[in-house]
Amino acid sequence: MASWILMGDIIGSREGDQTLLQQNFAKLIEKVNKDYSTSFESPLTITLGDEFQGVVTSAKEAAEVVIALEEYRWELDVEILIRYSLGLGEISTPINPKIAYGMLGPGLSEVREALVEMKQEVDRMMISGIIEKKSQMALAMNIFLEMQEEWKWKDRQIISGYFHYRDYKKVAEVLNKDVSLIWRRFRSLGFESYRKRKKLTRLIYADID
Repeated sequence: MASWILMGDIIGSREGDQTLLQQNFAKLIEKVNKDYSTSFESPLTITLGDEFQGVVTSAKEAAEVVIALEEYRWELDVEILIRYSLGLGEISTPINPKIAYGMLGPGLSEVREALVEMKQEVDRMMISGIIEKKSQMALAMNIFLEMQEEWKWKDRQIISGYFHYRDYKKVAEVLNKDVSLIWRRFRSLGFESYRKRKKLTRLIYADID
């Protein structure tokens, strides 16, 4: 039976403070594993200092996990970009429900090869395996991820505030900022476009068997 395998690695991981990067990466992975524990057959596991792999229960849950990784970065102040490889493939050995390590199979090899190939690409999501709507999945997720790349880290508090409250008035209150200023920042950051991209991604991934 084929499984949904998700892998990722940090773009430009050799730059900056390596210890801090690994600590922040581990913090991000830990939070997603905790908050989305029912989404995994095998949790996200850091296999190298800047890479992870896991086995998710479905394409729908894979999308939710990637969305969470992207949005939690802002809340946790983890200034990294991740490229992702998602595939539907065979795992020959038993799936370990506690740690995604030590498993073997052609599906794992294919997803990892795709992740390596992506280092030469602009896109941040690659889909592999025999999947009917593979191109739609990749396109929707990459359009979603592009929006995250357009945002600047100096706007982290406003962006994380949006994810937490969804209400510009509440964000203005929490940050002790002028309401009209935060409303304008919500518009300039394109949160409505982001919401639509996320909705489209969720619709496509939820429609995958």
